[in-house]
Amino acid sequence: MNTRKITLILVVLSVLSLIVSADLILTPRNNGSPLVQSVSAQEIYPMFLCPCCGKPLDPQNICCGMAKEMIDYIDSLVAQNLSEKEIISTYIKKYGLNSFVDKNEQEEFKEELVKTAPIDRPIISLAPGTLDLGNISQKGGIVTTLFELKNEGKKDLTIDRLDSSCGCTSAAVVFEGQEGPRFAMAGHGIESPQDWKLTIPAGKSAQLKVYYDPSVHQDLRGAVTREIYIYSNDPINFEQKVTIELNQVD
Repeated sequence: MNTRKITLILVVLSVLSLIVSADLILTPRNNGSPLVQSVSAQEIYPMFLCPCCGKPLDPQNICCGMAKEMIDYIDSLVAQNLSEKEIISTYIKKYGLNSFVDKNEQEEFKEELVKTAPIDRPIISLAPGTLDLGNISQKGGIVTTLFELKNEGKKDLTIDRLDSSCGCTSAAVVFEGQEGPRFAMAGHGIESPQDWKLTIPAGKSAQLKVYYDPSVHQDLRGAVTREIYIYSNDPINFEQKVTIELNQVD
């Protein structure tokens, strides 16, 4: 065999090697996406906070039903062979940006959302951001307050879930004179409804009605801060937050 033929064979083998390598890189997974480096759930848990204890998720120390739900959700995403970025993006769309332990990571993902959000999106607006209820007595029972809620975008705003930071606080949306079901902290207090949605057309307004029950923590006295979360299809602020402050007295 002459040198020219040997050279030709080597070139052909090199080309075949490149084709095989490319095929291995781009071979789709079962869901049609390129192969990705496997991600361990153990890497994902500590990135997010348990809303009950305020500590990173830990499957060895599950403090409440909500923490277990979050851990199980991460497990289900990892089982789908998603990339780390896909897992994080899917997770925060369900539980919100505030669930990040690292606030720098939270800001990075927020910036990415702003870059990719369409101009003609729904935009949720809540005002004011914080309401001070003053002195709240246990003898007076449950108290309520209202936040103004508006769709300032160009497409329908769909709200599908509310949540709160404590079982003593619950909330509902009032639209066109009709009050929707009440939601409380997931896994605590009121059993939150399932498969509920409310659509607010562009430019229309509603109200967020917040309930505070001082009897839930009968020994509590002094300053109290509670947060209420509203989840919607706003592609940037899909988890919007408002706060109530009060001073609990006898």
